[in-house]
Order: sequence, then structure tokens, then C-alpha cells
Amino acid sequence: MGAEVPVGRHEVPYLADVTDLQPRLHTAAAPVLDRLGDDLGDARVAMFLSDDQGRIIMRRAGEPQQLRILDDSCAAEGFDFSELSMGTNGLGTVARERRPLLVHGFEHYNELLGPLTCAGTPIFEPFTGQLLGTFALACRSDQVSPLMTAMATDVGRQIEGNLTAMLGAHERILIQAFLLATRTDRQPVIVVTENTAFGNTAGLIHITPETHALLWCDLAESGLRAGKHRRAVRLASGRADALVERVDGVGPTGPAFCVRLLESPRGPEPDRSADHRRARRSASPPVPLHPVPDISDLLRSAVGFREVLAVDGPAGSGKLTAATAALAEATGSPPLVVDLARTGCPKSLADTGAPAVVLHHVHDAAAEDLRRIRTAIEDSSVPVALTVDLDTAHHDVAAVVAALCTTVRLPSLPEMSAEVPRLVSQIVAGLPRGQRDTRFTSDALQALMAWPWPGNLAELRRTVEQLARRRAGRSISSADLPPRMQKAPPRGLSMIETAERDAIVSALHRCGGNRSKAAAALGIGRTTLYRKLQTYRISTGD
Repeated sequence: MGAEVPVGRHEVPYLADVTDLQPRLHTAAAPVLDRLGDDLGDARVAMFLSDDQGRIIMRRAGEPQQLRILDDSCAAEGFDFSELSMGTNGLGTVARERRPLLVHGFEHYNELLGPLTCAGTPIFEPFTGQLLGTFALACRSDQVSPLMTAMATDVGRQIEGNLTAMLGAHERILIQAFLLATRTDRQPVIVVTENTAFGNTAGLIHITPETHALLWCDLAESGLRAGKHRRAVRLASGRADALVERVDGVGPTGPAFCVRLLESPRGPEPDRSADHRRARRSASPPVPLHPVPDISDLLRSAVGFREVLAVDGPAGSGKLTAATAALAEATGSPPLVVDLARTGCPKSLADTGAPAVVLHHVHDAAAEDLRRIRTAIEDSSVPVALTVDLDTAHHDVAAVVAALCTTVRLPSLPEMSAEVPRLVSQIVAGLPRGQRDTRFTSDALQALMAWPWPGNLAELRRTVEQLARRRAGRSISSADLPPRMQKAPPRGLSMIETAERDAIVSALHRCGGNRSKAAAALGIGRTTLYRKLQTYRISTGD
């Protein structure tokens, strides 16, 4: 990291307008810093508040000489004090470590901060535990008090207390439902809204961006009414039986759901096929041939019984991948792929010397080649699989497939949108080092689940790989997605609501993401804009 950290003033990232960064944190902290400033009087101690990224959003210091030192150190509102930008410091390092720290002058990596010693503490969202920002006290290194760390920590707790007091009726209803659910037993409990998920100690292990996206999309579309309902819920780790209670009155974006897990999540139903029994006796379990377990079973069964497998599906649905994986698993070697859109079918498949053959793009084969294809398949002594799009194929092709093959249809990606979070994780896991640590937030996964994916799995893979290259190792929110996906409205919006959402997205884009300016351009108040951002699932990336 050292080579990337700037050491000169002109190199420190700066944001001129910080008014829209963490407004709730700013409101909760202001009276606490005012009181502390009065208590400190003329003491040469400065106070800093940063957002969760380490960007300074508030500075309190009054003594002229101290102000000069701070300004020379870029310790002012708008400067980026993340650890990546400034190295070890009392704001960015605290945000990274999520614990109170005392950083002496000589411990700062950036030479600009050498004259200062800082005591910092993290500030968390009440009940959810989300990091909102950090608070730090700073003074000259020769004026350090042994009480600085304790004072900074106490200020952080006071700010968190104000955040709790600011909770409105919506949040209190949510918290009450959570407390009631956790009072009777120690089973895992998860509370989920469109933008938030939190739980008790047993439930925390299940809360991931993937689980939040799956749970919210599943429950929000379930049509559950008031009361408790026993049903299976989908988590990133599998399905689990749960007692689900709908909680109304928690905000403008819809209800919340309190989920009490009744058992540990279970993975896909076990495959009882002969192939599976052989695999269980081997050192490792079989690799899934398709994201949907039932389709993996069908593929494996057809090949296991030496049937001619035809993998059907729209363009980009993964037909070639599924066909080659099924034959490779059965024979232990990669099959030969013959692309009929580019070349003719061999007269004898056995003469190719391959352990198995995939005839790719059968629907693109010339009509005069169909008889040769049929004869080659009928006479083949090696396993054969076809890939075909029966929706676009000529009826003669469909007739050959129906006569010779066991057909397994692969669904389009929108038909299996619940698999999107797992597919994204699998794609990221296979990326080069550096990109492999990229993570997608829940709101990004929800947007990907809602997108119609005309290019199916191929489009998803291309999108994920492109985003991971551009934001390697960082979190990707819905604001980082391609604009066409950001503008995709939630399901069920009317034409007027869709037009309103598009107008808000356009205004935010024209105003560089500044919500205050966007609200003014739209002719609405900031509070109204914030409510509509939640209603329409619009992320500004703050």
C-alpha cells in the first residue's frame, strides 16, 4: 500500500461538497461536539468527524496556530483520510479496524500528519451495527493527554446515543418486533427490510449481501399478510424452515419481515442416482453441472444412461458449458466440440478419436447436413450431446432432436433470478487475483436479480467481469452498475411511477449525485427526495 499513499498536500483526494455525506450522523454529532468544544475552552484540541470511508465531514478547532497546523496537514472538511489515501491515521485506520485507536505522530505514515497525535473511535448504527463513521480528537504530539482515548470513546458513545434517540416510530416498531422475537428463545432471528438486515448472535452468521437480496426479494413478493407463517426461506447457504412475521408500519418502502429460523439451512436435495452414489464414495462430491440442482440431475441422468443428450435453451443460457461438463464428468476427459455453424458434421464421430463429442449449434446446421448428422449420431460408439435452440430451429431440426435425443431445457436467467447471487459469487471466485476480492452489495444484487438479462448467463458473466475489473477488490453497489440497470424500476411500478423514477435518476446524474441540488432541480424538498430514493430503490453511492 505504501507506494500508493500520497505524501504531499496536492495529492490528497478532496471533495468540495460534503453536505450530503451521512446527514444523520452529522445531525447526531453536532450537539455533542458543541458541548465538548465549550468544555475544552481554549485547549488546543481539535475534533473531527468522518464518514465510513474516512472523508472528513466536520472539523472543530478555533486556535489560529492550531488551524494552520491542521490546514497544512490537510486535516479539514472534504479531505479523504481513508487508510488508502493517507496511510495510518486516527480516522481511516479506525474505520478499517472498527475499534478505538491512539495514533502518535511518528506512527502516521503520511509525513503531513507527523506533528499530530490522534485518538479515534468508530461510530456504529444502533442495533444494525453498521459502521457510519469515526470521531477523533487531535492535538500536537507534545501536548497529548492520557485521557484522549477515553474522551474520544465517550464522545462516540454519546453520538450513538443521539442516533438512538433520533429513531422514529418506524424504527421503533422494527426494533420492538426484533426484541419480541429474541426474547423467548435463542434460535437464529433475522429482521430484513429492503435496505437493512440485522439479527441476534445466532442469526448474524447468516447475514450476507447474498442472503439479504434473496430473503428480501422472496418475502417481498410472497404476498404474506399480517401474522406468523411457517414457510421455507432461501438463504445463501441453502433453504431453511422458518417462522416469518410480517411487520407493517416501518417505512415508505414496504413492510419488514422478522424471520426466526427453525432449523439449520439445508442445501439442495440429495441426488440418489448411480453417478451420485459413485461420487460419494470418491474423495470429492460431484461438481454441479448447472445452477439449478434438478437440471444437474437431468443432465447427469441422461448421460449416465448413455442417451443422446440435447441441451436446449436460448442464446447465452450456458448450453455448451452444461453439455461439455456432463460428458467430461461421465468420461473423465474433455469432449470434442464440433461447431456446426462453422463446419460440417464428421461422417463418423468415433473416427475423431475423442472420448465424447458435442455437436454445437445444431439449429444452425444446413438443411442438407441433417441426414449426415442423424446418421453420425445413430452410428456413434462414443457419447454424444447436442446443443440446440428449439425456439429458433427449423422444424426438421426439431424432428431429428425429438427422434434421437433426451432433451433437457435450460431456463433463461430471468426464469431463475433467485440463482443470480450464487452465480455472481461463482463468477467472482474464478476471476484473477485482485479481482477475486470484489464484493457485490445487497442493493446491487437486487438490481441484478430484477434485470431481464436478454443475453442470459453470458451477459451476466460479461457484466460481472467488467465491474470487477473496474472496481477490483472493492464493494460494488447499485450505483456502480451500468446506467441501464440502475434505471430498471422495481417490479410493479405504474407508468407514472416509472417516469418519476427516471426523472430522479436523470436529475441525480446531472447534479453529480448531489441530492440537495437534485431536489432543487426537481422542485421538491430533500426529505421528499430521500423518501423517493428509498421507494424507487435508487442508490446515489454515498
